[in-house]
Amino acid sequence: MENSFSILHDLEVDATLENVFQMVSVPEFLNEWWTHFSSGNPGPDSEYTFEFSEEYIWKGKVSKFDPPFEMEYVMAEAHADWVGTKVGFILKEAGNRTGISFYHTGWKDTNEHFRQTSFCWAMYLRILKKFVEEGLHIPYSERDNC
Repeated sequence: MENSFSILHDLEVDATLENVFQMVSVPEFLNEWWTHFSSGNPGPDSEYTFEFSEEYIWKGKVSKFDPPFEMEYVMAEAHADWVGTKVGFILKEAGNRTGISFYHTGWKDTNEHFRQTSFCWAMYLRILKKFVEEGLHIPYSERDNC
């Protein structure tokens, strides 16, 4: 059996399930905390484009769509380490807050790119938290190139 490795992060945010689900599924909100530009329509089997720069325009397909509880993308066109990996969000009510269980699964190795990506996801999730809780907008150029 082939090895598979995962990046996992959990956090809580002071926002509703519906609001957080929009943040992880609607392109204009993905642009606020992750991508420079993204496109796609939230829904089953929808295709998304995730643009980070002219050299990094990646594509993914929605593989799980259960509003407002779960969103998952399978990366179809990306850096070789990302192709076939799954980026997902499982959301649950946590009192007046929303719990986010983030995962990026299917990595074949725990190489330098894996470790760097784990760090970057933690940073991006912090930006998501700041945006959803405080409305803090951090321009893409200032998000610390990961």
